[in-house]
Amino acid sequence: MFCERRILGLAGVVALIGVAMSATAGFAADFTLKKPLEMVIGNAPGGAMDRLARLTDLYLKSQKLIPNESIVLPKPGGGHAVALAYIKSHAKDPSRLMAVNTLLISNNLLGRSELKYSDFTPLAILYEEPMMFAVKYDSQITDGADLAKRLKADPTSVSFSVSSGLGTANHMAAILLAKAVGADIRAVKAVSFESGSEGITSVLGGHVDVVVTPPGSMMQFIETKQLRFIAVAGDHRADAPLADIPTWKEIGYDVSVSAWRGVIGPPGLKPEEIDFWQKGFEGFMKSDEYKKGAKEETFEARYLNAADSAKFLADMDAQFRDYLTLVGAAQSK
Repeated sequence: MFCERRILGLAGVVALIGVAMSATAGFAADFTLKKPLEMVIGNAPGGAMDRLARLTDLYLKSQKLIPNESIVLPKPGGGHAVALAYIKSHAKDPSRLMAVNTLLISNNLLGRSELKYSDFTPLAILYEEPMMFAVKYDSQITDGADLAKRLKADPTSVSFSVSSGLGTANHMAAILLAKAVGADIRAVKAVSFESGSEGITSVLGGHVDVVVTPPGSMMQFIETKQLRFIAVAGDHRADAPLADIPTWKEIGYDVSVSAWRGVIGPPGLKPEEIDFWQKGFEGFMKSDEYKKGAKEETFEARYLNAADSAKFLADMDAQFRDYLTLVGAAQSK
C-alpha cells in the first residue's frame, strides 16, 4: 500500500567530473579521461539541476579534474526521456554522465520510455531539497491552511505549476496534498513546464496560482517580495532563512516530499571508471564550493556511493509504482 509518510521526490543534481593528465591523490590511477566531459541535464537551463551542474563544473575545473572544454549539456524533452536515450546510446563511454531525479524511475513506469533505471550505471546520490509551495506576493491565497481549504472545497479552483510533468517531486507534492485534504485528485490542475524557472514566471505573471519547486529558484523573488512561501512539504522545517515556513504536517496534513538528485553514467562502465566518478563526487560533497551552494540553496546532503545508489534506486522504483498507480488511475479519466 502506498505510504504518504515519506517520499523522496523528485527531481536532479549534477556533476561533471573528469581527470587531469596528472593523477590526483585518492583517485583511480589507472583511469584518465581522454576527452571533455558532457554532463547532460534533461530539462531547460535555469532550474535546480542546471545550477548545481554548473556549480560542480566550476569546482571540478578548479581542481583540474576535468578539461576546460567540458560542458553542461541541456537536452530537454519527453520529461527527460530525450536525455536518457542520449546517455544510453553512448554505452561504455565514461565521458558522458547525466544528472537525474525521480524521472529516471517514473519515465519507464509511465510508458514514456522503455529505458529503466537498471539500464544505466548508478554513480552517486548527492543531495535532496525541500519541496516548497509559494504564491505570488499579492495572491488571495493567504497561507497553507487557506490553500488546503480552497483545494478541498473545489480542486479546480487552484492551479499548480510543476516542472517536467507527471512523476516529478513537484507534481507528487501537489497530488499528495490534494489527497491529504480529501479532494478529488482527478480534478487537480497541474501545469507542466520544462524548468522550475518557467513555472515561477507563470506564477509571477498571474497565469498559475501556486508554484511547487525547491527553494533555490525562488529566493530572489522572495527577497524582492514578488513571491511568498506558504508551506514546505517536509518532515521538518527547513533551515534558515526558511525556518519560519510551516510544514504541511504542522498545518494538519501528512505530506512529505523532497527532491533527490543523483548522477548516472551510460551502461557498461568499467569498475575503475565507476570508482573514479564516485570518488570525485564524494570529494565535491566535502568541498567548500558544495557547502556554500548548499547554504545558499538549502540543499541537504545525502551522499550515497555507486553501490548504495543502486539499492536506493531499486527502493524508489518500488515506492513509485504505488504512487503512479494512484496517479495513473486519476489520469485515465
